[in-house]
Amino acid sequence: MPPRRSHKKSRNGCDQCKKRRVKCDEADPCLNCTRRNLSCSYQPRFVTPQPEPKKKQVEQLITCTPAPGTSLAEISARTDAALSVFQRNLTDTAYLVREWNGQDPELMHHYCISTCATLSDQEDVLHVWRTEIPKIAYSYEFLMHGILSLSALHLSYVKPEKHSHYLNSSTFHMALGLQTFRTILRKPTAENCFALFAFSSVIMVWICAVPTDFKDAQPLSSVIEMFNLCRGITSLLEFFPLISKSSIGPIIARDWSEKGDTPLRLFQGLDDQINRLRYRLAVEVLTEEEKSDLDHAITELKKACQRIEHARTLSASGMVYIWLIAVRAGFVSLIEQRHPFALVLLACYCTQLHVFRGFWVLEKRADSLLSEVLAVIPPGYADLLDWPRHFCMHGPDLEEWRVLHSSTEETVQ
Repeated sequence: MPPRRSHKKSRNGCDQCKKRRVKCDEADPCLNCTRRNLSCSYQPRFVTPQPEPKKKQVEQLITCTPAPGTSLAEISARTDAALSVFQRNLTDTAYLVREWNGQDPELMHHYCISTCATLSDQEDVLHVWRTEIPKIAYSYEFLMHGILSLSALHLSYVKPEKHSHYLNSSTFHMALGLQTFRTILRKPTAENCFALFAFSSVIMVWICAVPTDFKDAQPLSSVIEMFNLCRGITSLLEFFPLISKSSIGPIIARDWSEKGDTPLRLFQGLDDQINRLRYRLAVEVLTEEEKSDLDHAITELKKACQRIEHARTLSASGMVYIWLIAVRAGFVSLIEQRHPFALVLLACYCTQLHVFRGFWVLEKRADSLLSEVLAVIPPGYADLLDWPRHFCMHGPDLEEWRVLHSSTEETVQ
C-alpha cells in the first residue's frame, strides 16, 4: 500500500473554509469561495512582532537597506500596493478558470532541462534554481505556479511561432501564484520565508523578461513596475540572515570584492559621468529631499557598477537588480513623475542592462528603455546622455568583457 501523502495544515484560511472545515489556499479571495460565488473574508489575526534585524548583519548580506525612518511595516504596505496593481493587471489579461491542466508537465519539464540553466552560470546558484527551489515548491503551490510561469515565458522566447500561446500560459500561472503569495507575504514566518523569497526572485526575473510591450505598456512604465516589484523583496529583510544560511542562500550571497576607487575598465567613462552628474545636481532647482534622493541614487549607481565589475565570477546577472533595490522610494516617485534628472540616471542604468544583455531575460531591455528616455527627456539634458548612449552602442557586454578580462590577466602573468 503506497504511503499517505503528507498534508500541510492551513492555519490561516478564510472564515468560510474554516467553517466548512476544508483546506483553504489562503488567497484573497480564495479559490473555494470563488468557485462557489461566496463572499471571502478573513478575521483580523494578530502576529507576534519579529525582532528587528541587526542593521550591520543585514548590510553584509544585501546592499539594500530602508531609507532612514522607513519601517518594515511601511515597506510591506508599499510592497502589497505594488503587488495589488501587478496582480490586477495580470488578472485582467488571464482568464482564471482552472488551476492545472495537461500542459503543465510540459512546462515543468522545460524548466528542469532548460529554463533553470539560463538564469545563471554560477554552479551554486544554478543548483538553487534547478533543485532547491522546485523542492520548496512541492509544499507551496504558489511557488510552483511561479516556476511554471517562468518556464512558459522562456518557451515564448525560444518558440516565437507559439509566442502568444506560451505568454498567455505564463501570465495565467503568474496571476494564480500571486493570489496566494500576496496573502502569505502579509504574515511571513521562519517557515514560509524561503518560499516567499523564492517567489519574489521569480517575480524579479519575470518582470525583466516579459516583453516591454506586454499589455501595451511602454518601456518606461514597465521599468517603474520593475522598481516597485524588485524593491518589494526588502519586506523580507528580517529573514535574510535565516535565508542566507539555507539551501537557497547562494542567491543572495555577496559575489564581489571591494576594491575601493580602482579605475573602472568595464564601465569606462563612469567616473567622469558621475562628476558631471554631481556638478549638474548642485545647480538644479530642487527641494532638499529631492536632491538627497537623487544624490543617493548617483552614489548607489556607481557602487552597483563597481560591484558588477569586481564580481568574482563575472557572471552574476542577479547583480543587475542591486540598484533597483537600493534606491529610495522618493527616487522612484521622481521617475514616475518623469523628472528629467531621474530619467538621466535611468539612462545611465541602461549601461548595466547592456552589460547583461547576453541573458535572454535582459536581451532587449537596455535598447528599448534608453530609446524611450531619449524620446521624452528635455533637450537641456542631452549632454548628460552622451555617455550612456555611447556605452550602449559601443560598450562591451559580459562575454566581450570576459575575453578582455582573461587576456589582461594572461598579460599580467
